[in-house]
Amino acid sequence: MIKQLALTLIALGLFTSCLKEQELKLPYEGFTPKTLHDGWAISTPADVNMDEGLLEQAFIHFYSAEKFPMGESLLVFRQGKLVAEAYAKDKGDQHRLNNIQSCTKSVTSMLAGVALQEGLITSLNQSLYSFYPQVFTSDSKKASISLRNCLSMQAGLDFDNGIHTEELFHTPGNSLQYILSRPMVYDTGAIFHYNDGLPHLAGAAIATAAGKSLEQFTQEKLFNPLGIQEYKWEKAKDGTNFGAFSLHLKPRDLAKLGQLCLQNGKWEGQQLISASYLEEAVKVQAGSNTPYGYYFWLLPAFKGYAMKGHGGQFVFVCPEKELLIVYTAFPYTDRSLWTDEGALIEPIFRACK
Repeated sequence: MIKQLALTLIALGLFTSCLKEQELKLPYEGFTPKTLHDGWAISTPADVNMDEGLLEQAFIHFYSAEKFPMGESLLVFRQGKLVAEAYAKDKGDQHRLNNIQSCTKSVTSMLAGVALQEGLITSLNQSLYSFYPQVFTSDSKKASISLRNCLSMQAGLDFDNGIHTEELFHTPGNSLQYILSRPMVYDTGAIFHYNDGLPHLAGAAIATAAGKSLEQFTQEKLFNPLGIQEYKWEKAKDGTNFGAFSLHLKPRDLAKLGQLCLQNGKWEGQQLISASYLEEAVKVQAGSNTPYGYYFWLLPAFKGYAMKGHGGQFVFVCPEKELLIVYTAFPYTDRSLWTDEGALIEPIFRACK
């Protein structure tokens, strides 16, 4: 996991020596997707009015060991159809579960919309205390933290991913108490502070409201309707699924979650997620340099929004273009090996006529 397997694999000196011993990427063989009978319709760029030359430009970038050394998969969907797909490191990655890291946060956000749709949560203004009062101390400031504060990363708790995520992963006690033991450093609702602690608290609130684990709730309300059969979701020592990271999915299944967002929470005629919630979740709620919704990063330059995860992974959703892009990468890497997603999104975005 986050234990930075990176630091063994990715010390740059070691990485450079590895480059000399073997190629990081397979030879480029195009991007024609295969029919797998997994629920995805296959199309060609011409059939969905996309410029094939610009698509190829993006995929050649993706195959570059210099530009995207850790990139594993790139998939492009338009109008609900799979148009282009490639696996540049190992073709077996098509069928392999991959840790989507912080893209998990966006799934947790989607589950908040499911809980609202199901009437399990009455309002995003519900306090965390109302879900699990037994883990709180007498600190009234912490007791007032709402689900909305968590979803917008504005709770005010001191949680440093570089230190506390590792501790959260290994803490032998109650994982919620561990996060809530951190001091308040900002007024609740005042400051955007991106961290892994708040989505874990939010996920636990949703699970409590549902009366089952986050994984069971997700399987019932999202994975089963979407036809997602294989997955893995890591847990804290107390059995609580991590709401911020470590959901493992296949690339095409991750794409189904993105397509569900693109379709405003509806799948095969069934409204799985509150459409009004999703509309709110992908509007500016907080942020600093990049605007932020409820566990979604907003990309106004491309008229869309994205799930983002460690390794530079992303799921880009552009409603105006009916466009979905999925990029997965080796998830345990140093940030120096990530590449700006814009280098892939930009030519694919322009390819949509």
